[in-house]
Amino acid sequence: MSTTIQSVGAPPERHADRVVAEIMRQLAERRARLWPTIEEALLNSSDGSPKAQRKMAERLRRAGATSVKLTPGKRGRYTLHIYDRTGWDPTRDEEITVGDPIPEKPWIACHLTIIESRGQGRGGDITSSPVLFITHHALSRTAQRFGLRTEQHLEAAAQIIWNGAITLMKQKTLEHWLDAPPEGHRAPLETGDDASDCATVVLKRHENHKALIAATVF
Repeated sequence: MSTTIQSVGAPPERHADRVVAEIMRQLAERRARLWPTIEEALLNSSDGSPKAQRKMAERLRRAGATSVKLTPGKRGRYTLHIYDRTGWDPTRDEEITVGDPIPEKPWIACHLTIIESRGQGRGGDITSSPVLFITHHALSRTAQRFGLRTEQHLEAAAQIIWNGAITLMKQKTLEHWLDAPPEGHRAPLETGDDASDCATVVLKRHENHKALIAATVF
């Protein structure tokens, strides 16, 4: 059942926080379902031709991945970039999994998994790591400032923040975007056609990961 913030005017902080916590539970459950599907697809799907590889990528999208980018190839050679989101406990610096307690101020972690198949039964390589963290502060302020009231709204906000961050990442080398100034990178967010909907996310370097933190939105 979807949780909705009931209020007149902008949602108050306590209700925004409640919805953020509910999103964390949903993300944990979704990721728990996603990875068995990824493993099953990689083991049991035909992937020798570009057509078969596209079908496999579509299975991963339907399983709940935020985004799947396929670079197809012949004779089983291909690369998959799989993006998905989960809750993150900044105190433990660990992913929130099913059954974990939800911390008072949880974050969202945006993960990138890269699967490279060498083809012809020679196996491949899989790497996975978070590349963007969206802080509780950024999520809660987004809910309050833009009148977001449901999990779906906040998930959309997380996607908007991700789109702004990934646009900046594509414009810079890894070393450049990780070498964020003390005040952080500024990335514009596309939140609507109305000029009043314009917003900016502040992106800072994470201390322990090769990743950025969406610290706030204004």
